[in-house]
Amino acid sequence: MAEETKEEGGLGKIILIIAAIVGIGSVFLVVIVIVVASLFAFGIFNPPAAGRCSGLDKLLYKDHAVDAAGTGITLALGNGAGSTINVTKVAYGGDFAGGADTTTVRNIGSGADFTIDNETAFTSPVSGTYRGTITITYNTSSGITHLETATCTGTA
Repeated sequence: MAEETKEEGGLGKIILIIAAIVGIGSVFLVVIVIVVASLFAFGIFNPPAAGRCSGLDKLLYKDHAVDAAGTGITLALGNGAGSTINVTKVAYGGDFAGGADTTTVRNIGSGADFTIDNETAFTSPVSGTYRGTITITYNTSSGITHLETATCTGTA
């Protein structure tokens, strides 16, 4: 009888060890799923979306396009600042670095749509994918200066 109890005790220990391993493995898998989901949520694993601009706050992205020659870009935006804005400067970076900064003041009414055009955005004609930035400086009716940068990606 003592031997039977000894065998059951050994089997019980094995079952407990297996249960512990499965439990730890399950927790480990849950942690991995949470980490991977977080990386996707923060955009680390997300490839840039083709044909999209992101990063704007008060200026509302509508659309953008590279011209047929592959040298210029047009960005369509909306004024979501809640008041008239005065665009005072537009600067270009990344693949759009060939574009000259512009400083023409443009008044855009609240809720109005407008475009920003640059016929020489690319230093050489683009025929594949691109990723560039357009930084727009503007003043609101309160006189405060704001900077917003759109990061645009796509395929020409």
